[in-house]
Amino acid sequence: MSKLYSPYQISKMSDKEIRREYSKLRSIANKRLGRLQAQDLNMTARSGYRFPTIKSVEESSKSTVASELADVSAWLRDTRSTVKGEKAFLNVFIETMKEKKYGDIIQSYEDAYNFFDFMEEVRQRHLETQVRGSDVLDVMQEAERLDIPREKLIDNIEQFVANLENLKDIPTKGGSTVTSSRIDNLIKRWKK
Repeated sequence: MSKLYSPYQISKMSDKEIRREYSKLRSIANKRLGRLQAQDLNMTARSGYRFPTIKSVEESSKSTVASELADVSAWLRDTRSTVKGEKAFLNVFIETMKEKKYGDIIQSYEDAYNFFDFMEEVRQRHLETQVRGSDVLDVMQEAERLDIPREKLIDNIEQFVANLENLKDIPTKGGSTVTSSRIDNLIKRWKK
């Protein structure tokens, strides 16, 4: 396991030491990214990413390279930075979804990544609104049942979030408080 560099530790290092350690950890990290991508385990935040060379780091000052060193060292310590760790995370997530009655929509790693991407899209568009994952899962489950493509869900996120308050207070098979019939009424028109 690589060392996690704190800002304090980095501040005590010379420019040469920071650059040398960053180059070493960058090489390890990019190899791990390559292995993850070869297995189609594209972590949402790092999909297609490569840690930059020192030369390509804008204004390769000590503070900029130090920031990159802190970032790469933290990423390498994350268990999800390895193929084994990412698969273990995804397997636990898929099993949890089965236990919560969402196994019909999240059966594979690709389904899990699609859900993470969709949740990120919801969060990005509605930073001011708290949207529960179970609400999003309920809508995804109903859309799947009604053969509504995920692109249509993404196109209609605003309508979904705007109507969340109207969809609450009745339990569903997923265990949250949104009803299938109420979701159906909201999203059937998205099918067009």
